[in-house]
Amino acid sequence: MPELTIPDIDPATLELLRQRADRHAQTVETEAKVILAEVLRAPASGDPWAAVNAMREELARSGREFPDSTPLLRGDRDR
Repeated sequence: MPELTIPDIDPATLELLRQRADRHAQTVETEAKVILAEVLRAPASGDPWAAVNAMREELARSGREFPDSTPLLRGDRDR
């Protein structure tokens, strides 16, 4: 399998990558691969929904469920 080495990475950038990897329960290397894949697969046309779709995909990968909030909103509105 091909490898990629990034020399002289900024310590602050590496720390942010570590924090993001921890949030996703992944290794730094795996998180870097995910980030590279997301960025390189993003449409170059400047699609305004690209960031939203990427966030939805990340949330889907997290395994968390987000129930429909419509009943809560209606209940709050009807108070």
